Amino acid sequence: MSHGFSDSRMLATFFLITYNQERYVREAIEGAFSQTYSPLEIVISDDCSTDGTFGIIKEMCEKYDGQHKVVINRNRENLGLIGHINMITSLSYGELIIYAAGDDISLPERTETLVERYLSSGGKASLIHSSVYLIDNDGNRIGMRLPPVISGGLDIRGMAVSGALIIGATSAFTRNIEEIFGSITYSKCIEDLVLGFRSALIGGLEFMDKPLILYRSESGITARSGRSNQSFDEFFSRKLGAQEGYLAVLSQRLADLKRIGNIDLQLQIKSKRTEALLMRKVWIKNYRFLRLMFYSARRGLLSVFFKSWFREKKWRIFFSVKKLMHKLSTERI
Repeated sequence: MSHGFSDSRMLATFFLITYNQERYVREAIEGAFSQTYSPLEIVISDDCSTDGTFGIIKEMCEKYDGQHKVVINRNRENLGLIGHINMITSLSYGELIIYAAGDDISLPERTETLVERYLSSGGKASLIHSSVYLIDNDGNRIGMRLPPVISGGLDIRGMAVSGALIIGATSAFTRNIEEIFGSITYSKCIEDLVLGFRSALIGGLEFMDKPLILYRSESGITARSGRSNQSFDEFFSRKLGAQEGYLAVLSQRLADLKRIGNIDLQLQIKSKRTEALLMRKVWIKNYRFLRLMFYSARRGLLSVFFKSWFREKKWRIFFSVKKLMHKLSTERI
């Protein structure tokens, strides 16, 4: 592994993570193979897919005769996204690791561009991210997107409590993030909310205002497709999952701040975590209304309580009305 910044080109790793993405993985692999940078190792790691994803990976890698070194890994059991992310540095040797998702397409110059930016920082950049070209499920370009930390103009205090920072599929990172903070310990986290904040804490988060991937806006964990016909129970399950993920991120950020001795941001995150816990309790209804109201009043969170309570009621009414309207329209037909 290269640790200096001489004229000799350093080794980079292009790390492609896949799971049940047989519809898109071929294009993702083609994007990996098309990278112009060398020397490059391509690691394709499958999280025990149950569809045809791994078969496509094997087929394409057996036929590949390009200049890059290709390594295949298949987890014996499904580790989930965070478990898989925690394996990346142990499965790769590159000084800079370019992360890629199995349903997106990296442009050929992506690795080259990110390595150049990393080297120009003198190796100080611990995570580099970019904007994206949005594509639909058929691969048609439908626009561009900036990451929330840029479009929202977030400073470190805003980032500490934000539920959206970078577009994780665009990131390239170095080993020092894990060396400083260790593995991600909360499995319900979303990795970009952890890695982006960690890198910002140590001053190594850098943005490139240049789209380097074709990003599917209607697939993956942030997709909104298929939600128009969801029931309230499905909506509630998704909402609760998002709340639990956000709470896990806040807990991980607290642990990371304790590790580097940052007290100021800990207080801010603890306050936000209390609010998020209250909102979750309101939604799951494990506590009586009056008990939660008095708890909120003592904590100075009465407005948060009523806002959460009204929002939960609003959505229940909305889905009831939606169901009734659908029934009436069906009867007319």
